[in-house]
Parts: sequence; structure tokens; C-alpha cells
Amino acid sequence: MTGRKPFLDALVAALAAQDVVVSCLGANARWLPHMNVTVPVFALCDSMSAAVPLALGIALSRPERHVIALEGDGSLLMSPNVLATAAAARPANLTIVLWVNGHYESSGGQALPAVTVDWPALARASGITHVETADEPAALAPALDRARLTDVPAVLILPIAFDPAEQIPPYSERPEEIRARFSLKT
Repeated sequence: MTGRKPFLDALVAALAAQDVVVSCLGANARWLPHMNVTVPVFALCDSMSAAVPLALGIALSRPERHVIALEGDGSLLMSPNVLATAAAARPANLTIVLWVNGHYESSGGQALPAVTVDWPALARASGITHVETADEPAALAPALDRARLTDVPAVLILPIAFDPAEQIPPYSERPEEIRARFSLKT
């Protein structure tokens, strides 16, 4: 199983000009300011379970943009109802990228409850009809392209390896830096 950074590199390389990225996932929110991301990014570190609601609001208010929410499996377990909310709202310009590593990484790497969650089935049961799994970084760009072409919200699932020794950059952005990186110019 592949670690986070190769998937994050593949995601950044696959971004299109109309994309917007919302990440409240700790490690990704810490990495993104240190990467060459050419689209608006809202990266608020460790605000678990907030990426999908924030991205949904942006998608509904900015239909000309494609909004990509980066969410973790532990965060989504905190409020899986956001999938049903996104399905009911039906924004064709929303893609939820779910990083699945079986841990609450933002709060110290604790293992998720000892149950197997069938993430594609959960997404579909919530009303999301476009669900794909990308098992390797090379599969992410084509999956994202297909998600952009749908007329419904999409969920892309990325099974990643949990690495407690991953050298994640420290979170250093201040509110004014977050605002500057996220500026949506019309």
C-alpha cells in the first residue's frame, strides 16, 4: 500500500485551472502550503469533519469551479451524514477525496474502531452514485477526470498506508496566509 505523499503529489499534478481544494485533514493541510499548488486552496489544519461541509458550500455558491474536498476516514466517521447532504444537494462540481488509512491521524494516530467500514457502500447508501477507488497514485488523475465529467457529486477513495514516522511539515499558516492562498478571483 502506498503512503500519503505520492497520492498528494498525484493529486496536485492532476489539478485543473477551475479546481478549488479544501482540506481540513491535518497531514494534507500541513503539506499543501509547501507544494506548488496553482489553484485556490483552503487548508485549515485539524478541523476534523469540516472539509465536506465547507466544500459543499463553495460548490453550491461557485458552480463554475470544481471543488475537491480532502477528507480522512476518521473525520468522515465523525459525521458521515455529510455524504447524504452532498447527495441531496447534487452539486455536479463536488468531488470528495477520502484518504483511508484506518487511523485518527490528526489527533495522534489512534486506530479507528475495530470494524471494517465499506466506504464505497457507505457512500452509495448515502446517495452518492459516482464512487471510485484509486489504489495507486497513477489511478488518481483519470478517476478525477471522470469525476469532473459527472453530473452528480463524486467520491474518490484512496487507500493509503499509515506511517507514524512520516515527516509531515509543521503547520505554519496564519489566517491571513490561508485567506491569500484561497482567494477566488472571478
